[in-house]
Amino acid sequence: MKPPKASFVIPCYNGQAFLAETIQSCLDQTEGRIEIIVVDDGSTDGTADILTHFQYLDERVNVIRLEKNMGRSNARNRGIEAAQSDIILTLDADDICLRDRVEKTLKYFKKNPGIDLMYSDCNNVDVWGDLIIYQDQQGRQTDTVPALPFDIERLRKTLNTYIPAHSGLSYKKSVFEKVKYSGGDWSDHCIDDWKFELDCYNAGFRFGALNRVLVRYRFIPKTRDEEKIKQLKEAALA
Repeated sequence: MKPPKASFVIPCYNGQAFLAETIQSCLDQTEGRIEIIVVDDGSTDGTADILTHFQYLDERVNVIRLEKNMGRSNARNRGIEAAQSDIILTLDADDICLRDRVEKTLKYFKKNPGIDLMYSDCNNVDVWGDLIIYQDQQGRQTDTVPALPFDIERLRKTLNTYIPAHSGLSYKKSVFEKVKYSGGDWSDHCIDDWKFELDCYNAGFRFGALNRVLVRYRFIPKTRDEEKIKQLKEAALA
């Protein structure tokens, strides 16, 4: 069997509600030479049974099972360490890839060899998978969240990287040799993805934005300590 051209890495904790749809969206890619690494971060629901089913169904599905919950950052790091390809595609256990995500990602990196990380436009969907419609800055209705160029000065002002969804981020595995996902407060407050993006910029890696929808981000309202998150971000940017 030829080595994969790209590796999906999916951290999962008690993700039985949407996990099957997420994995299937990876298996349905137009580029078939992939691997799908799911890190079961000590789940206590039916996640293990779903993963066993997909392992039996397709040998491209590789499962790493952790005995206890260690947090999303640890799960991501463990999965990336195990990846066999040179291209990592991040994906959360409730989000959905469009069928051409891998194909378009590989073409982008080939066409832009100086880019280390790339990200795309995305659709936001609700828990049922229906598109969320919102107004853009011109007041027009749209279902697409655009990928804007990475701008550190805008980030300092807004605390937003304007990467529409971390699930739409892909990068060369060489990036991970220098930058890992941060645990502790970053993982506990679910902003380890934001911290990773900032750390990659500070390490000198180059970002590229592709204005094409490659992923659907499932918007699930959560209660967060926004003041603590603001403090963490401001401290990281100081």
